[in-house]
Amino acid sequence: MPLMHETIGINTANVNGLFTAREFLAPRLDYRPMELREILGRIEKRLQAVGLSATAASKAAGKPDAIRNLQRAVEKDDRQGVSTATLNALAPILKTTAVWLFAGAGPEELGENTASIGTPTEQVASEGIAITSEKMLPIPIIGQVEAGAFREAPEYDPDETRYIAAPPDRDFPHARRFSFDVSGDSMNDLKPRPLMPGDQVYGPVFDDIDHLVVLREGMIVVIEQTRDGGHTREWSVKQLEIYEDRYEFCPRSTNKKHKPIVVPNTVFRDPSEDDGRRVRILCLVKGSHSAFSY
Repeated sequence: MPLMHETIGINTANVNGLFTAREFLAPRLDYRPMELREILGRIEKRLQAVGLSATAASKAAGKPDAIRNLQRAVEKDDRQGVSTATLNALAPILKTTAVWLFAGAGPEELGENTASIGTPTEQVASEGIAITSEKMLPIPIIGQVEAGAFREAPEYDPDETRYIAAPPDRDFPHARRFSFDVSGDSMNDLKPRPLMPGDQVYGPVFDDIDHLVVLREGMIVVIEQTRDGGHTREWSVKQLEIYEDRYEFCPRSTNKKHKPIVVPNTVFRDPSEDDGRRVRILCLVKGSHSAFSY
């Protein structure tokens, strides 16, 4: 691995092989016209259900031109998107959730026993159960993480994007977030909870937070290794171990074939040790979703 050094966190460190280049981490999630039309259709359905005009609902949400702007974009087949902030503002006015407006997922209508968007904990008296409600935001699934699987880097296709929904990240509210499908067994012994095939992991894009974060022992991250001049890549989930002379991005697996990715923490290296790989952190993992198959 060749020498690389970058500023990591709020302190400066020379980390051989670790970098956070921006060129990959900016795939723009453009909306295709059909997707915008579907979002507008759901908004108009809720307008009819609650008996409000587009103008009245937009003003009540504090976004006076929001729905009209979306209508114009659909009329022009524009790829301009609608922000999650706008959907979060419209959702309570339309008595629904931002996730339903965005993707049609979850309940369409907030019932009497459904906690409203953005409220704290509610008590459902009939059941005596405390329901914690939180805004749910869509996060794009941008690919698969699997240790040892080097693949050709595919073209990004926004038409094929899938999403998961998760609460806002209070630590990094302005950072983009990505999600990944988990494959393989390289983290099946992670404590306190393993990551299994079919799960999704998600978190903030490291490029957006590297000036706010100091790398710490035990962090779970998505790592990218590239080789062949960047034509093939491996994405995998690892747990960070920090030593005086190196960083180790470690699997947590019952399968002993999986080995750590070792990044020496030294400024000078023998060029003959260069194996053509590049290593970087893509994402700081903040959560996971589990899938069950029957």
